[in-house]
Amino acid sequence: MSSTPGLPYVAGIDGLRAIAVLAVIVFHVDFLRFLPGGFTGVDMFFVISGYVISRSLAQTSGLPLRAFLLEFYQRRLLRILPALLLVLTASVLMSALIIPPVWLSSQNEDTGLAAFVGLSNLVLAWQTDTYFSPKAEFNPYLHTWSLGVEEQFYLLLPTVILLWLRYRENSVIARCLLPALTLASLAWCAVQTHAAPLSAFYLLPSRFWELAAGALLFQAIGQGRLTRLQPWHRQAMLVAGLALLAAGFILTPAARFPYPWALVPVLGTVLLIAAVVLGSDRPAGPLLTVLQWPALTYVGRLSYSLYLWHWPVAVFLRWTIGLEALWIQLAYPLLVFGLAAASYHWVEMPVRRGGTRWHRRAGLSMCGGLTAMGLCAGIAAWTIHSTERLSLSTVADSYTWHAYRHYPREPIEKIDQPGLQGRQLFVLGDSHTAAYRTMLNIVSLRLGIDVVEYERGGCAVVSLLDADPSACATWQSSALADIQARAKPGDVVFLASLRMPELAGRDWQQGEDSIFEQARGERTVQHAQAARQAADAVLEPLQAAGLTVLIDAPSPVFKAPANRCSDPFNRMNPICTPGLSVEHDRIVQLRAPQMHLLTILTREYPALNVWDPLPILCPGNTCSAYDSNETPLFADADHLSGHGNRVLEPSFTALLIHLYAPLRTR
Repeated sequence: MSSTPGLPYVAGIDGLRAIAVLAVIVFHVDFLRFLPGGFTGVDMFFVISGYVISRSLAQTSGLPLRAFLLEFYQRRLLRILPALLLVLTASVLMSALIIPPVWLSSQNEDTGLAAFVGLSNLVLAWQTDTYFSPKAEFNPYLHTWSLGVEEQFYLLLPTVILLWLRYRENSVIARCLLPALTLASLAWCAVQTHAAPLSAFYLLPSRFWELAAGALLFQAIGQGRLTRLQPWHRQAMLVAGLALLAAGFILTPAARFPYPWALVPVLGTVLLIAAVVLGSDRPAGPLLTVLQWPALTYVGRLSYSLYLWHWPVAVFLRWTIGLEALWIQLAYPLLVFGLAAASYHWVEMPVRRGGTRWHRRAGLSMCGGLTAMGLCAGIAAWTIHSTERLSLSTVADSYTWHAYRHYPREPIEKIDQPGLQGRQLFVLGDSHTAAYRTMLNIVSLRLGIDVVEYERGGCAVVSLLDADPSACATWQSSALADIQARAKPGDVVFLASLRMPELAGRDWQQGEDSIFEQARGERTVQHAQAARQAADAVLEPLQAAGLTVLIDAPSPVFKAPANRCSDPFNRMNPICTPGLSVEHDRIVQLRAPQMHLLTILTREYPALNVWDPLPILCPGNTCSAYDSNETPLFADADHLSGHGNRVLEPSFTALLIHLYAPLRTR
């Protein structure tokens, strides 16, 4: 159960660790949708860690404070750091080779670098994507959030436990400190789950109570409160604990987590640990025998390495050949177990059990560990910075693929006209606003106008499909108010957003006719009315302010993302099977209701103008993610590439000159 000398081994604890890690792995590969709540295996780990670490701390409580802390952090460093640095460094290198810099890269890079210093949970909490969002599936460092929570917990626990061990007989504060912190954390978790779900999920204040539950169990056992239990009590605790775990694994919804559903696996784990520990010196019943089964306890000893390796391996498989095929799902655990066993036997155990002077002196261990951490983090930072040179992917050519703010390589012929002087272009919308950045940069340089962007992913403005997202209402209102405050009459406001039903991710095995009919049917009469109301709410104040409004007509969307299907090592991915082309007529039919609404709006709002990229992006009978020279027009299934931006720029520039032209006569 622990590497601390003098502590008896409790096999059942490793059995519980095995259950926890297997549940997490099954959940993450979505194997037959068997354990939809398997992610609660992490909550099991929290409780186990709280108990085991508290038990370990009690063995050295007689040391002076400095020695007590150094001894604890040395053990934690030797336990956690070697395998973690190995997996993180390998993941950074593998990411650089096969996952090109795309829309999710900056999030991945920030999370990975923070993971080296135990802060990845903070990075994830400050971002907009949840643990269960599609983008998270391609972040190979996502799982390190739980290590960050534990490492931050370790900054507090030694002092709290030491106070309890030394002063509980005479001090109410020493006795009540951990229970009070636990209750405060649970209350905070309940509030944050609804008020700030990302913070509730990822940050220590709302997770402290889970780790503290294990520490409180240690205190209860240490004070002899549970020693009078009868054998049938322990059997009942085992049955109840396993039932609660099963309920957590099967029933836990992602929407209301961690509160109250984390209470289920936490309470179940507390009951199981108590039954295992209190029954370790007595004949084992059938349930305890299962938890002590050598094969299961071996998995438990591998659990840390299994947890570290399972997620990046899943990410890299998902990005390349996919995880959908049954044979891949069967081969995946063999690969993960192989890596975990090698990591455990050749990295973890040699470092933890070494008898060198470096191991015997806590100060040297700490210095060596921190040096290794800094060295690996430096290698990772260099690798991330050099991704475009190291990558095996064609998508790493960011100038071609990405709508970044690249300074144009080609010469820009500047247009100097009096009517353009002092003009501003305000751009407002969802991630498709960001997907025009290359074009907007060229336009700014060519016309000498200021471009001001207001972009938020998932926040369409005048989507023409439905009401604009209610979650974005405050942001949209603030952006529109800022535009009206800064703009001068005659300035142009460009509303750029996704205005087509997405095609990627649908079940194309149903047949194209069925899927396109389904996509067209998603825009009901109620949706059309809501879309009209949303458009009026935006267009009326902009026109009243004397501003010119420009909307991009719906552009092509594709059945698969180009950046996922453009390399030899990922073209066989099932996500690429639908292909990267769509018939022109189907796109026209798919956007017909939106175009009809645009026609009505342009009649009612003289300030409104429509720019249609479709004839340029799709000049023939088939719309393709690539042009005739096999250069990508789209970066994924609906966002433009850098090359696509440069293809569209002349048309957009000409239209802007026309829109600004009346100013020359004033």
